[in-house]
Parts: sequence; C-alpha cells; structure tokens
Amino acid sequence: MSSLLILSLTNVTAGGRTIKLTHLDITSSTALLPALMKTSFSLALVVACGLVSGLAHGQVSPEFTRDKEGAKDHPLLKRIEGSIILHYATKKFDSHQVALGPVIFDYGEQKTKEWKKIDAEGARTTLFYREPADASTLECLRSYQTDLKEKGFEVLFEGSSNGKPQEQANTLDNGYGRFVAAVYQTEKDYGLQEYTLPGAEDFRYTALKKTGEGGAGDVYVTIFAAAVTDSWKDPEKGILAGTVVARVDVIETKALQNRMVMVKADEMEKQITTTGRVALYGIYFDTNKATLKPESDSTLAEVQKLMTQDSSIKLLIVGHTDNVGEFEFNRDLSNRRAAAVVEALTSRYGISSQRLFPFGCSFASPAAPNASEDGRSKNRRVELVKWN
Repeated sequence: MSSLLILSLTNVTAGGRTIKLTHLDITSSTALLPALMKTSFSLALVVACGLVSGLAHGQVSPEFTRDKEGAKDHPLLKRIEGSIILHYATKKFDSHQVALGPVIFDYGEQKTKEWKKIDAEGARTTLFYREPADASTLECLRSYQTDLKEKGFEVLFEGSSNGKPQEQANTLDNGYGRFVAAVYQTEKDYGLQEYTLPGAEDFRYTALKKTGEGGAGDVYVTIFAAAVTDSWKDPEKGILAGTVVARVDVIETKALQNRMVMVKADEMEKQITTTGRVALYGIYFDTNKATLKPESDSTLAEVQKLMTQDSSIKLLIVGHTDNVGEFEFNRDLSNRRAAAVVEALTSRYGISSQRLFPFGCSFASPAAPNASEDGRSKNRRVELVKWN
C-alpha cells in the first residue's frame, strides 16, 4: 500500500465534503486527487511525497528489472528461473583464482596460511545474478552444480560461511571476510563491492572443472552465492536484506596467443651487450607448474645458438612471475622454472651447466604494473642476464 505524506496542510473539497488532510492513502482516497491537483502547491506535494513514498518502499529502478544491456548467459550455464543479470564482463584472455580450500588466518603467526588454489588462464566470462526473492544460497549452489555435473563437470571444492574451520573442512574462512578478500582481492574491475558481496554473512562457494578433450582446454567454473545483509542492501537494484546475489566466473583455458616476436640469437646478443639482459616471452609453462611446454623449443634453440656463437658467455637464467599469490610461493615457482630452463639447455641442447645458473625473483622485479592482465603477462617471463 502506497501513502502520501502531506507536510503542509490544506482544506480540500471533494464530493461535497471538505476535509483537512493530514495523511492521504492513495488506494482508498483516489477521489481526492482531482481536487488536490487544482493547486500547483498541492501538486508539488503529491509528486514530492510520491517520490519519497516510492523510495521508502524500495521501488526497483527500471534498468534493474531486466538483464543488463548486452548481457547474456554463458552457453555452458543455465540460470535459475526468475533471476536477472546485474553485471556482465568478458575478456579474451585473463586469469582467475580457483579456490580449492579455505582461507585461514593464523593468529599465532599473524598471517594468512598458504591456501590451495589454481590460477586458471584463458577466455573469461564473469556474471552477477540477482536471484529470485525466495531463493537461498544453498539452492543456488546446488542448482548450478546439478546442471554442470550433467554436462561433465566435477566438483573440486565446496564450502560455506557456516561452522568453525577447526571442525569443518568445508568452512571457507575463520572470519572477517578473509575468503572474499583473498580470492577476489585483485579483481576490483569485476564489481565485487558494487554488488554487495562483502556485506554477506550467509555465503557459499563451489569450484568445478571439465577436462578438455580432443585438443580443447579445460573449463573451470566458480560460483559464489551470498545473501545480502540489511546494512548492504540496495533497493534501487532490487537487492533487499536476504536477497541472494550469485557471482559466476567461467574460464575456458587456452594458451595465450603469442603476440610477442620471438627473440632471435642475434637480437639476444645485441640486448645483452647493450643492457646486460634480455627478456624472453617465448618460454611457456602451465599455470603454477615448472614443466616446460613444447612451444618453448624454438626459443630454447635460439639460446643455444647464442651460446654456441659466443663460447665464453655465461648466463644467469632468471625466472619472474606476476604478483598473484604469496611472494614465497612465487619465489619457489620462479626458481623451479629457471632450473627447468637450465636443465633443458644442458640435457637437450648440450650447453655446459658451468655456463648457466638458475635464479628465481618471484615478483620482485616487475617489467610492468600488475594491475591488469596485460601487465601481468609482461611480468611472467624468463630473462637471460650476463654473468661474466
């Protein structure tokens, strides 16, 4: 029921009756409106008070009664009936942290413990759904899981905000929104805060994977469903206390199309002579692994050619990473990757191990800001640094 609050009163005659207005219920007193409209002052009150009434009753802005313009469901996903897309974003190549376990803060060590994850890379789609008013976070999670399992996906991890981490392995964190902060901390451009998830108390998460076949890459899907609290509600978007908002990320993994020109041996020599180092982007590894991919062979052959042409040169093989994940994890990863390059050059290309030394820098020496995927891709590299 809508109501108009009259702040300055007047006598109104309607149907032979004169009434002094202090409150008007539009649903039961619509006959009075023509009389009210006779004065511009009364009209202003009707319009102004009607707007206040609409806001007070949480009217949804028209643009949030339908899917965001240009948004669409991912082909792999169905939506819950009655939900709408609030936010939609795609990138041809991006990374996404796929959580495989809880995020726990160690109060004794005063730091977050290492947590299990996969940094998936490939074509990315991010969607935010406002679920129907009667939907729960559990229904949301189960609906997506059921649909995806029928399409060949397996559940990698599932957790919720309920319970105690010490007692339940599937609890996502031990308070203060640490799971959201850790998993989505580098993704401000995807509207996480705009769509109220930091204010959730009842939330659930699941990660699923479909293994690629016939040359197709693996596909990862993560779903984070949260029931909004009163302090974070947004009536204009139709998000009231208890409304479930679901964030869905789909990563279709694939190798990054190499836009970098492969560095030839002569160019390597020129850059090393001029700057003391050369950055190589043609050496490839799987995410979070130190196993060289076959696509690296052409660049490794050029390094062999460089070291054959100059039999006296010694090189530091320096691994670099982006800043996704903990520093020590990336330091170890970058060191193992550098060691893998040394191993390949010695065992497969006949270069003496006395002329090579592996070293891992983690993300201590970025070539570009880590704020975007383009910058992070420039930071994931191997450098040859002259040693002698």
